[in-house]
This record gives sequence, C-alpha cells and structure tokens, in this order.
Amino acid sequence: MMSNGMWSLPISNKIFFTFFLSIMIVALGVGFLNYYERTGFSTQKTIRYYCGDKEEEMEVPLSAEDDKSRLEEGLFFSKSYRELLEVTHTHIFSLPIVIFILSRIMAMTHTREGLKVTVYGVSFMGILLNLSAPWLIRYASPNFVITFTISNILLILSFGAYIFIPLYEMWFRTDHDAA
Repeated sequence: MMSNGMWSLPISNKIFFTFFLSIMIVALGVGFLNYYERTGFSTQKTIRYYCGDKEEEMEVPLSAEDDKSRLEEGLFFSKSYRELLEVTHTHIFSLPIVIFILSRIMAMTHTREGLKVTVYGVSFMGILLNLSAPWLIRYASPNFVITFTISNILLILSFGAYIFIPLYEMWFRTDHDAA
C-alpha cells in the first residue's frame, strides 16, 4: 500500500489512472448495451437467447404486434456447446485480468482492508456466476436465469467500487481526510 495515498500522486499518474478508469466505465456501458441488445434485460428473452425458440411457442398464434416483434428478432436456436465454450473461453481470460488490474489500483488506496476484501470477494463471485449462468440456463434449467441478474448486480457493485474509490481518493480526498 502506498504510504501517502493516491491523492499525493503526480498529476501525470492521476490523469493516466483517470483515463484508464474512464475507459473502464465506457467498456462496462458497452457490455451492458450488448447484453441489453441480446436480452432486453428480460428473463424470458435471456432464456430464449440461450435455449432457443421452443416448437410449441412457434405454433401459438400471436397478436400482430408480437408477430411483428418476433419477425424482427428472428428465430433463435439453442446455443451449442461450442458457442458457449467460445464465449466462456474469452470471458474466463478477460474478466479476471480486468478485475486484477482494477484491484491493484484499488490496493493503492487507503480504503479499509475489510472493504477491499469484500469488493474482491464480490467481484470473484460475480465472475463465477457470470461464467456459469449460460451453462446453467442451457443445460440445467432456465430458472438459473437469476444467476445472470445476481452476477450483474455483483459486478456492477464491485466495478463501481473499483472505479469510484480510486477516483475519489485521487481527486477529492486530501491528506487530512485519511482515516
């Protein structure tokens, strides 16, 4: 841990960290926009995205509005083992690396150790649930869609802490504010 805190960093370091953390905010926004485009943050659309359209649902007559909506969205097929493996492979590398970088920045703050450990644990659980959710939805039960919601809440909370605690300490906290 730095002895003087992030508020005492040279302005060049503060600007570098601020740019990085700002890009992380944009990356999170794009990630959630991508998730919204696939699922509309709807449990039913999330299940449909991973499990595909059921034959019996295709035979049920729809209202003109629902029929138009389904035509615009297209037909959904169950995600294959290979598709899930590909997404998992990408995310199992990228999420921990991003969390590691953010946690090292947070480690430089004068935040209490208990809060740091809590944020680290919350982000770890968020990653595990986020990686397992597609598999559980597709192969165990569509009811596991709740794991996506829980993982998103955990990741939003931890990313918020990883980003805003260092920003606060760099730009708004002073030496006399230290606990």
